Amino acid sequence: MRNKKRYVVEMSMYVYADNDYMARYEIHKLADKINKEYPSTNTSVDNVVEQPFASFISRRLNNISVTSKNLNEEGY
Repeated sequence: MRNKKRYVVEMSMYVYADNDYMARYEIHKLADKINKEYPSTNTSVDNVVEQPFASFISRRLNNISVTSKNLNEEGY
């Protein structure tokens, strides 16, 4: 990796969940899967916004931390 250039990549995706907690759980579960497959990526969750389908109204989640369910499953 010494001669390779490093790039920062920002990605967007839709995650469907019943509530904020479960959305956070699914998001962190996806980030963990990426980190396990590609350890050097250091994937992190930086922003989560609720965006109802076909709506211009959005709501940014103030708490995007890892859930206790993630902690129990992954052993952080």
